[in-house]
Amino acid sequence: MIKFSRKVLCELEEELQTISFDYDNPIVMCDKSIESIVKQLRILKNQVLDQQFKSTEDEIMFFKNIKPKFTSKMIYFKKIRKLEASKPLGGKKTQREYYDNELSKLNCYFIDNTEFYNYYRLGSNFLDNKLFIRYNAEIDFNLETFHYELDDRFSTTHDFKVAMIMANELFMRHLENKLRNLNENIPVVILPTLELKTIKWTESKTALIELIYALHTQKVFNNGKADIVEIAKTFEKLFDIELGDIYRASNEIKNRKINKTKFLDVLRENLNKRFAEQEYK
Repeated sequence: MIKFSRKVLCELEEELQTISFDYDNPIVMCDKSIESIVKQLRILKNQVLDQQFKSTEDEIMFFKNIKPKFTSKMIYFKKIRKLEASKPLGGKKTQREYYDNELSKLNCYFIDNTEFYNYYRLGSNFLDNKLFIRYNAEIDFNLETFHYELDDRFSTTHDFKVAMIMANELFMRHLENKLRNLNENIPVVILPTLELKTIKWTESKTALIELIYALHTQKVFNNGKADIVEIAKTFEKLFDIELGDIYRASNEIKNRKINKTKFLDVLRENLNKRFAEQEYK
């Protein structure tokens, strides 16, 4: 099921990429994108209804990390369509007020959903058996009212809320880009967020954590203000990998008796070797 779902996601992203290049009109582009997403969601739903998940872990993985990637894209394009269709006529001041108002709505959403937003963004999982398993409505983190109208064979209490968070974060970046480029008259291209589906971390998790700590120590993200957990979660999303407790892993690295920077040393050695070989070609 998980493998099939990721295959469908790859196909969807390829379709959305093609659509984004084929249609210049943002409203038409959004309509075509939504049609494609609905089609692939229907395929996904039929698969879920026809087959059982192999384990509870697979079901949680699907409803927490996979299905929301489909649904969030649909929400995002609907928001973009509404933004473009409702955009007022007027100069830069009018447009700026319009975009600022939309950003304010998003900020209100995140404030209203702080509890679940923190649970999700901090990578918590102690309630996953309640939130991302079907036929379970015991816990309510500001549950969407229309949840009760959804097909509970293909929905959990919070997979849509994850999708909403993902879509709103993407929509917020779009609005910020609109505002940033407004004075420079630079058009903002509407593109779906593409999963780096061909990029998979094939070294050990410990090696990746060693790299993350090195980058954090060097303060290369957000001028050194990025939190180590935030960086780790970004890498987890990028490479579709679960790193677990990075603090415990870092302690294991620090407690190495022989070489505390084993992976970094190998990187440096191999990179120097590569450059040396290129000099003689």
